[in-house]
Amino acid sequence: MNKSELGEVVKGAWRSYGRAAALGSAVTAAVPILFFGDVDAYLGSRLRVVTVGLNPSSREFPADDPFGRFPLAEGIDRADVGRYLDALSAYFRADPYAGWFGAWEPLLNGADASYYPGAASTALHTDICSPVATDPTWSRLGRGDRRALMDDGVPLWHELLVLLRPNLVLVSVARRHLERISFETPDRRWEPIHTFHNKINGAPRKRPYRAEARWHVIGDDVSLFVFCPASQTPLGSISADQRRQLGAVAAEAFRDGR
Repeated sequence: MNKSELGEVVKGAWRSYGRAAALGSAVTAAVPILFFGDVDAYLGSRLRVVTVGLNPSSREFPADDPFGRFPLAEGIDRADVGRYLDALSAYFRADPYAGWFGAWEPLLNGADASYYPGAASTALHTDICSPVATDPTWSRLGRGDRRALMDDGVPLWHELLVLLRPNLVLVSVARRHLERISFETPDRRWEPIHTFHNKINGAPRKRPYRAEARWHVIGDDVSLFVFCPASQTPLGSISADQRRQLGAVAAEAFRDGR
């Protein structure tokens, strides 16, 4: 794939943003975020890793400097696909929302990947429900607004992944959102891939933290999806060391199973 092939999904992201704005649920001084990260570096990576959340945070467009995290997107013409993709690709070189993406970084590091330059593989972040940052937050949106956003966003996310052809897809959301993944799978169930029996402080857990995996067919490729339960933040109930360990396990499982 080259970046020019992303043109149609970029148009889809803008359509989704327009519909969300019409509902009154979109952050207004903003752009849709189809993905976060350097897409050229991702495409050239040894291991193509994609992380998955629900939808972008309104904190991506702070009121005092709405385009501080996406300076190339300020005043953008929707038809300028190249500039839009450059704006998304520069995200981790500008002013990323480190408090949130920092939750993912140890997991990526365990797989010898990172959102930032310098690792063997450059990861991208995507959102399965919508590319639109909302106000109020996703959990506080009305059911009808969430449904309208997902009607656009979920198919768009699937189209995007077909183009990105990831090897490893790391998902940290509430478990109910797994049913939104509609790629074909040879596996009937999610299977445990690694379990942590202790909390961050070392105390035994009442309920083990269990990461699960399943293979999915994306286009002509097979990708390993790894589900890592979320709490307030992605992987919030396991330590940074445990996240690194889980990242290494996930990467090894992909290499062993492909």
